[in-house]
Amino acid sequence: MQLLPRSLILLSLLVTSWMTTTQLAPGAPATEAPGSWKWPLTVVGSASPAPGYLTPVILEPYDQPEFKWSPGHRGIDLKGNAPDVVTAPAAGRVSYRGTVVDRPVLSLDHGNGYVSSFEPISSGLKVGDPVSQGQAVGTIATGGHCTDACLHWGVRLNGEYVDPMLFVVDTRPSILLPWVSG
Repeated sequence: MQLLPRSLILLSLLVTSWMTTTQLAPGAPATEAPGSWKWPLTVVGSASPAPGYLTPVILEPYDQPEFKWSPGHRGIDLKGNAPDVVTAPAAGRVSYRGTVVDRPVLSLDHGNGYVSSFEPISSGLKVGDPVSQGQAVGTIATGGHCTDACLHWGVRLNGEYVDPMLFVVDTRPSILLPWVSG
């Protein structure tokens, strides 16, 4: 009998637990299950590998810090340009809109402990506004920590940062492109 690694068992328990938690308070938006979220940014530059296959370019991936206070990258940076449109990856409500340090930030509460944050973002939404999956929530603003223009997308589960890539499943077929050297 082959034993599963502890991390795989814990991930399975986490997903099962998340999917079976009770619903939100009456009137609150329904949450999406992990894997059914959408990219918050789909317009990236002018080059596309094939029609209909625009996927965000990840400039910097998630880097889990060893400890809460350790250095790391608590989200992913998606290539974009001001003023590309930012969309809600899942249904929720605006839980924060303001400035953190010197960056405009928007946070969406998706329920069941899940919160997405975007920066730098310009948005006219107000705290408490409901949003649906795929709805425009703002545009990429100037500033931020990237050397190129980008959107930083962070996700927290019960206050702890997790990799946003865990929630996006791209079911489109893979496309092999010709190798271009040089």
